[in-house]
Amino acid sequence: MAVRKLKNGKWQADVVVGKRWDGKPDRRTECHATRAQARKAEIRLLLMKERGRNRISGRISFRDFVEEVYWPQKEHLRANSRQGYERDIRLRLMPAFGDVDVEQIDRFAIQRMISACPTRKTAQNARGTLSSILSLALEMGMIAVNPAGFRYQYPEGRQRPEDYEGDWLTTFAEHRRLLEHVAAIHPGEDVERIVVLGLCLGLRKGEIMGADWEDVDLEAAELHVRRTYTRGKGGAHVTPPKTPKAVRSVPIMPYALERMRAWGPGEGPIITVSPGRRMSPETGQKRVRALVAERYADGEPLPRVTMATLRHSFATACVNGGMEISKLSAIMGHRDVKTTMRYYVRQKSADLHAAVAALDFGENVNNANGGGVSAG
Repeated sequence: MAVRKLKNGKWQADVVVGKRWDGKPDRRTECHATRAQARKAEIRLLLMKERGRNRISGRISFRDFVEEVYWPQKEHLRANSRQGYERDIRLRLMPAFGDVDVEQIDRFAIQRMISACPTRKTAQNARGTLSSILSLALEMGMIAVNPAGFRYQYPEGRQRPEDYEGDWLTTFAEHRRLLEHVAAIHPGEDVERIVVLGLCLGLRKGEIMGADWEDVDLEAAELHVRRTYTRGKGGAHVTPPKTPKAVRSVPIMPYALERMRAWGPGEGPIITVSPGRRMSPETGQKRVRALVAERYADGEPLPRVTMATLRHSFATACVNGGMEISKLSAIMGHRDVKTTMRYYVRQKSADLHAAVAALDFGENVNNANGGGVSAG
């Protein structure tokens, strides 16, 4: 720790401000034209040392931190989650922060990265991945605060039609119509089984494909969610459910129970591409999407459903049917009831118009005025 003159005539401030993440001394040096300038640099480095006392230095590039520290800590990350993180890191985070020291990533740099993203969803995903990485640096004592946790301005979201992701079936009457069609046209086939498990039990796509007959208790009318089958790096993988809350017992409604008794019980996966061989999520999605080419007996096209909208339709119909939200959230395996309402319950414009039309406006006005306007 000193200011010394170099052979080239410049003055150097040399301070060990702490320890690096790998245990080596974190030595900072700065060269200046005059002794006074070097002395000011020394004071600044000493202040840095004081602020970082008892904290590991974050003087490691973001690129090296991700490769040498972050990924080794995430060996058990779900395959599909890792795939999403790798995409965000490759396309958004490395171009923005790859050669920047972890301790130098601040909210202004993060806002620039967010503003450069093409869509709001892309920016939110990138910020979430960055927050996960910097959270580890925070836990290790390399940074004092996680700047990715601050509030940011996101690009405007694109306005999409309400059926962009597929059709929501918001009432049990709509559910019953679709269920009876697939039972009549595809009895016991994989597509009927997928529709029943998604629309009647509200299972996630991976939970549908990961369900085995050993998970089903037809006497108790319950399906125990113990695994999920999702696409990730290297193909589809059977893994534990998404969160601890996702490990749950889901009640089987009477219609689904009747259909499942007609299918089995059997052995191994409920949804198979051949005897004993579990169907991939991609194949299951294609089978469901193919229903759009079919028509009901009256000639009306089937709704454009997907494996995701089956689960959303289950949640929306349950709310419209009067189910208490905390019970619905538990059935769906959510950690927070806010997740259920914010992301899974969606009303169609036609439902909102019907709800307004059902109001007796004249009677409400009369009641508000104390029974109406008396004649003069």
